[in-house]
Amino acid sequence: MANQLPPFLKHYDRLAAVAVLAILLVSLGFLVLKGVNLQQEVSQYDADLESGQPSTKQLTPVENTADLALIATVEKPDAATLLAKQEGNDRPNLGTPERRLLCVKCVKPIAWGAEKCAFCGAVQPKEEKIDLAAVDSDGDGIPDVEELKLKLNPQDGNDVDLDNDNDGFTNIEEYLAKTDMNDAKSHPGYESRFALKDIKGTKLRIRATNKMQLPSTKDAEGKTVTHYQLTFVSVDEEGNPGTKPVRAKDGEAIGKTGFVFVRYNELPKKQIQVGEHKQTRFVDVSTIELKRVADGKKVTTVIWDKNNPEWPGDPLLEQRATLEFDVPGVESVVVAPGQTFTVKGEKYAVLSVDAEKKVVRIQKNATKEEFVLK
Repeated sequence: MANQLPPFLKHYDRLAAVAVLAILLVSLGFLVLKGVNLQQEVSQYDADLESGQPSTKQLTPVENTADLALIATVEKPDAATLLAKQEGNDRPNLGTPERRLLCVKCVKPIAWGAEKCAFCGAVQPKEEKIDLAAVDSDGDGIPDVEELKLKLNPQDGNDVDLDNDNDGFTNIEEYLAKTDMNDAKSHPGYESRFALKDIKGTKLRIRATNKMQLPSTKDAEGKTVTHYQLTFVSVDEEGNPGTKPVRAKDGEAIGKTGFVFVRYNELPKKQIQVGEHKQTRFVDVSTIELKRVADGKKVTTVIWDKNNPEWPGDPLLEQRATLEFDVPGVESVVVAPGQTFTVKGEKYAVLSVDAEKKVVRIQKNATKEEFVLK
């Protein structure tokens, strides 16, 4: 009976054992392989942690091209996609409320630009137009639009006191003079920095005290010429005469004074009255012509008579002025009429000096412009 069973049934137990064994071997192999893979992943993870590098398995970035395009559209909208702007307050843009203001009397909202309030009938003040070209935010004397052109700060009132080009003039001085405050060669005239310190007159420091008539001669035309020899004394700054006389004939140098005795003009003595009792006195008022050797300047003086209370005094040779300059590197100078001086390459001529009026008249050589210092 047993011999009649099929072959696989005869060896069923053996076949089942082999199948189970095979399954166990496959499962074992799978577990071993899985364990090796897990060990490799753990090792790689530990290595990543130690190196500080991120895992090779990164999240896939989300595609955000559409979002970026939407943001760009909001930041810089396309003008073509927007509604056209409506001009005038009576036609506001879509979604924009109509502009209104409050009545000056009843304080109710009325239409923008209304001349009268629709509620109380009060007349509304007219809108004041602002001249943008005259706006001066920092109050420094230069409008904002001009400050921007000149590279100044419209909100800084101190920058006008600076000197951008270091030419000695402040920015506001150059702006008012219409010169370039950023170019050292362009600046106002230095005459705006001149100051008159003082004026002093230079008097003749010699006096004629006596005369002696010399023999006469004939000139080329046969006319009689009377010659004189005069006695001169020096005079100090206080007007006190010296005690060492110097004698000179007409046409001769007066010692080392730098003057030449040119001519003596004898005049009749003048009758004057002096003292409480009005005593009559005759005084010499004759004149003497002198010439300075250095420049040929001529001067006329009256012979000195100590008994003449009306003697006019020592004549004024010239008046000299002391000028000061508010310009870096330029020292003060003492000048007389006819002299010239230079300030930073610009030449000036002294036309006149008036000690009585305390004024000096000067001419700028480059422009022939005249100005007065007081």
